[in-house]
Formats: sequence, C-alpha cells, structure tokens
Amino acid sequence: METLSHLREMNSSEFVSEYLFDRISHIFGHDRALYVQWKCKLGGLVEVDPACLKVVGSAGLGMSLNPSKGFRVFDEKSDVDVAVVSHYHFTASWRFLRANGHLRTHVDEKTRIAWDEHVRRYVYWGTIATDRLLGILPFGKQWLQAINEMNRLAPTLGRDINLRIYADYEALRAYQVHSTTRAREEVLTGE
Repeated sequence: METLSHLREMNSSEFVSEYLFDRISHIFGHDRALYVQWKCKLGGLVEVDPACLKVVGSAGLGMSLNPSKGFRVFDEKSDVDVAVVSHYHFTASWRFLRANGHLRTHVDEKTRIAWDEHVRRYVYWGTIATDRLLGILPFGKQWLQAINEMNRLAPTLGRDINLRIYADYEALRAYQVHSTTRAREEVLTGE
C-alpha cells in the first residue's frame, strides 16, 4: 500500500502534513466543495471556525495508523474522528474537569475512567477526547445535537462521529506526529 510505503520513507512530521493536514480528507474523496460545506455546517453547529476542524484517523487518511487495528483500511463501518482546535473549548473542558473532580464518583465507570485518563495523559498533549466525556461538559448537549445532525449528512451518514478538542494547532500536530511515529516504528520493526 502506497500510504504505508510513504510512512516508512518520510519522517513523521512530513507524513502528517502531506497525508492529514494538507489535503482533502479521505472520506470526501476529491470533492473539495463537499469537504468545505461539511466543515462549515459542523463549525456552525459547534460554534468553531470551520478552518479549525480537521478530519483525522482513518476517515482522514484512508486507513488506520493504529497498529492494534492492523492498519485497517477505512470502510463502511469506520467511524469519523474530527479534531476541533479550540482554545476556548479546551479551557472550558479542563476547568470543568478540574473544578468538578468530586463528581467523578457519581458517573458511570467508563466516564470515570475517561476522566482519570484526561488527568493522567490527555491534558499533557493538550487534548480532550470527548467520546466518553461529552455528555458532562458544559457545551456537551449542543455538541451531541451537532453530531446527530452531521450523522444524517453525506458523507458521514450513519457513521459514529467523534470530536476531540485540541488546545491549539501545535497540540494537534504534536499528538498526530507522536501517534504517527509510534505507527512508523511498528511498521519498520515489523518488516
């Protein structure tokens, strides 16, 4: 596969730029107008500039870079991961999690585990993974409604959509480069 070949040959930062950031995301094919329209719609619903939204993961690349998923190709069952670069939403989320730590004992186990993961790991990378926490965040209801609406539009029709908040573009790049480096090492050592 050409993508894995380039993963072997390129450094992680170049790979992330070429395959994730500086192109139309895989799920949109080559339809730039659909890509822009989709981002504008989502941006309006979550109150974030569309330029601050980026489809990542297998929907962005065309395949998963997660070695535990066997570098699986994006297919009809794949979800859609969207990076949301928003210092405002990152800060609001982190403040909520920090100020309401006492509520951790009153949420379901999966939410509590996700909360703990953010304290230990995700915040270091300047990210909030909303998949388990969105329902408790101050803007959660609005974003859940946005996901439901985007879930009814092409090309994300019927797909699970996950939003991950990044404090800034540098945090998004660092997280993606780190993940790509791990995948690249797996590819190189697996040869």
